[in-house]
Amino acid sequence: MSSSASPFEEERELGFEKFYPMTLGEVINEKYKVVAKLGFGSASTIWCCRNLATNKYVALKIYAHDLVAEDEIDNETAMYKRLGTVGDPNHPGKAYVRSIEDSFSITSRAGHRHQCLVHEVLSNDILSLRHTHPDRKLPEVMLRQILIHLLLALDFLHSECHIIHTDIKEENILLGLADSSILEQLDTKEIAALSFYKSVNGYNFYRSANFGIPTRFGRPILCDFSLARNGQVEHCHDIQPDPYRAPEVILEMPWGYAVDIWNVGVMVWDMFENRHMFNGLDPESGKYGNRFHLASMVGLLGPPPLEFLQRSAWSSVYFDDRGNWKCLNPVLPVSWEVAERNLEGSSKKGFLDFVRKMVRWTPESRATPSELLEDPWLLGEVEE
Repeated sequence: MSSSASPFEEERELGFEKFYPMTLGEVINEKYKVVAKLGFGSASTIWCCRNLATNKYVALKIYAHDLVAEDEIDNETAMYKRLGTVGDPNHPGKAYVRSIEDSFSITSRAGHRHQCLVHEVLSNDILSLRHTHPDRKLPEVMLRQILIHLLLALDFLHSECHIIHTDIKEENILLGLADSSILEQLDTKEIAALSFYKSVNGYNFYRSANFGIPTRFGRPILCDFSLARNGQVEHCHDIQPDPYRAPEVILEMPWGYAVDIWNVGVMVWDMFENRHMFNGLDPESGKYGNRFHLASMVGLLGPPPLEFLQRSAWSSVYFDDRGNWKCLNPVLPVSWEVAERNLEGSSKKGFLDFVRKMVRWTPESRATPSELLEDPWLLGEVEE
């Protein structure tokens, strides 16, 4: 079958030859029989495999042989090993952090080495779950449940493992697979034959399996530790998805655990309001810019404390020596109460009080995961 006009799945990634050339039915590392494709990313493909020794199904992540991402790959492997060996194994948050079952490397027919990680198979991510709702907003009760699990996971990461995730987003929170019989249904010759799409220069393209909308959901699991960092070391490099960047990251200050808290606070807005809390886009070019992001923050939070600005060599680009905004793009003031459009009365106040504990200029003033876990709105204790 020849190449079609529109690129398919990992064909969209530049140089798809960097991915491991898989054939369904192949046995990897003399142990894992590949039965279906689960998905792909810019640096890896993910496969459902049956462990021939135990007959259990696992998710096999095979990294591309892309040298650019090698540090990221080594980092993720090291982080998973750390998660498995440090911290209190009985901590309630450990169950909500993805674990690793095995890691090894394989060599392709072309002689390229590919690092592999083995995990339990998980279901949909939170973003796809949210998009099943007509208004693309999660109901309040569901939002609370996900946040309780996420904050338990973060408490385990921060307090026990001394790890900063740095990349918390809905796509990196996956739901456990409540019904594993779906994997047996994938493991048939008919499904394998149907999933083959085309072959280009000897590289087989397969369709990713679609689990549909599960009738039962497993626990939310925080995944993807490729960008995670050791919290006991000072960091200053750029991190986080653009709309979720914390002010200390934008202003190139040293950052720590509190970037994850900011990240959760602003992500909640997407989950519950179906829009970003802060808009960092230049209205003319449509491109992201620091000054637009900071102006949006000042509009909602008010000006940052002078003492905070003095920690950055770059704050004078945006603020004068009294802490006033000085860029040409204006600050448009908005109140929390107007910005939040979903709730009323005491529920609205409780929700906003919760979010405001996370979305604060200074990292040290943000609540910790354990403090947030005692929040009345989160625990459903706010009177209607």
